[in-house]
Amino acid sequence: MGSTWSVRFSGPTRTDVDAVQAQLELELSALDLALSGYRDDSDVTRLNAAPVGQWVEVPDHLWNTLRFGMELWRDSGGAFDMTVKPLVTLWGFGVAQPRVDVPTDIQITAARSRVDSGQLELAPEGHRVRRLSDIAVDVDGVAPGYAAGVLSGWLTSHGFGNHLVEIGGEMRASGLRPDGGRWRVGIEAPEMPRGQVERVVAVTDTAVTTAGDYRDYFEVAGTRYPHIIDPMTGRPVTHKIASVTVLAPGKLTADGYATAIMVLGEEKGMAFADAHNLSVLMILRANDGTFHERYNKSFAPYLAQHPGGRTDSRR
Repeated sequence: MGSTWSVRFSGPTRTDVDAVQAQLELELSALDLALSGYRDDSDVTRLNAAPVGQWVEVPDHLWNTLRFGMELWRDSGGAFDMTVKPLVTLWGFGVAQPRVDVPTDIQITAARSRVDSGQLELAPEGHRVRRLSDIAVDVDGVAPGYAAGVLSGWLTSHGFGNHLVEIGGEMRASGLRPDGGRWRVGIEAPEMPRGQVERVVAVTDTAVTTAGDYRDYFEVAGTRYPHIIDPMTGRPVTHKIASVTVLAPGKLTADGYATAIMVLGEEKGMAFADAHNLSVLMILRANDGTFHERYNKSFAPYLAQHPGGRTDSRR
């Protein structure tokens, strides 16, 4: 899916680690073939290439991902939308050529006309999907977290219940570390060199994801345009949230939730988190360029003592 992955797990001393890795890579191969927007032969690419109105049978992984994406689209009131790719491309993000100017209103309106998850229909009686108009489905916003959950399920079912899976920065923690403590995950500080830690959370049986605007953006005439696009306006978000970290206890994935909250903004985003039993930390920009934190009550128990210095985590 155009990214990296890593797995840490504990097991019997005679565990054949190479064999475990080989099995995980088989799982990843199936996930990549179903979900990758970087492959011409993937199932999501095949779906986008099918004629409008034609039903397409899709494998379990794509079906599950599309169902979750549709659920998140409805729950977030459209803040998260799997069909936002035309706008992402227009603004010069993803695999598009980076922009040095701002799109025109006419260009934005044209791209927005192709953004609407309501134009994606999933047949309730089987794994069949069709596009009702010329939309382009992109599951990159939920696929890495979903894939991390799949690998987590494989490890648990094969006797390795203590593990931490990471795919493209999306994580799924299960069980405990070998020393009996919870898994510790560093949350990256905005605007700092990569690897500088803002906070550390201690987690178990929890999905973890972070979305931020401080790595992928461009500036024109002093205005900053981050890669987080609001599907409803067709423009990058303009509020003060620098990053959102979401912990989703008991869920397969937290992927997608952070993006939705980034689009919703501070107040609506926090209300959304509370309504969906999500533990959330926001890092907010002040007018003077400094940062401050806001988190809900359910996030506080996960905060670990900051170890100081840097960490090798990419969160």
